[in-house]
Amino acid sequence: MHLSLKSPVDGASISVVAGHKAPDPFFASGSFLMFPWVNRLEPNPWARDPFYPSVHWLTDGNGIPLHGLFHNLPRTVLTESEGELESFVSFSIEIPETWEGTLLSKIKVKETYQLFPSELKIIYELNNTSDGEFPFALGIHPYFRWNEEESIDDLFLIGSGFYQIKLGDYLLPERVLGEELLLYGEIPLAGKNLDDLYVSKENEKPYIGLFSMNKKEKLLITGGNFYQVYTPLDRRSIAIEPMTSTGNFLHFPGANPNLLAPHSEKKIEFSIRLDQF
Repeated sequence: MHLSLKSPVDGASISVVAGHKAPDPFFASGSFLMFPWVNRLEPNPWARDPFYPSVHWLTDGNGIPLHGLFHNLPRTVLTESEGELESFVSFSIEIPETWEGTLLSKIKVKETYQLFPSELKIIYELNNTSDGEFPFALGIHPYFRWNEEESIDDLFLIGSGFYQIKLGDYLLPERVLGEELLLYGEIPLAGKNLDDLYVSKENEKPYIGLFSMNKKEKLLITGGNFYQVYTPLDRRSIAIEPMTSTGNFLHFPGANPNLLAPHSEKKIEFSIRLDQF
């Protein structure tokens, strides 16, 4: 779907996430939910029946469903409301019959999109109804286009300060490169090809954002301590993916996976927001 937000400067409508248009690749638009980050695990506890082969048609280099078992599952509308200053819709996620009786069938997920004039919040509420602890990693996977036909070479990347995580085969994280602080200040995107993972420098509210010298607004993405940043070869979009943890989160030191205690709930919130300088 297409996402436009209202400029906090002059009220103009600004295209932020371009909806899918054939023949563009699907991920040139925005696909949000990655949960529980099943791919890029070694070994992968979900790469077996009844989870794989699953309902997904997208796979990664390991042949594993791409970016999470839940992202492509059917949704059912729970509540929705539309207003001038705030609109929202909440979904439950339908679990396949073949998953019944497994641990994932006991993890209830509510997904909410809360839209304000200049901000979209994506909120996940997880309820562990099982008797066991559930470790997970969760993130969103938006591809941003600041006005549909413009190149990202006109944009600058900004951030709250991050360290890069060295990636190996299949983008599995290997170690934190803690010698140099990155994404702190303004970094021109012109000529840069990125497919990098970053971890926040102990910032209470980490963010990565975009701005242009030709615009009065900046775009801020928040919600995780880890971010994957990727620039497709066509230079028309940039993926900025906030995550609660890394790929291979069960085994990578420092991944800090979320732990959902038995019979408990947890809420995780991401934000895409237009702000002014």
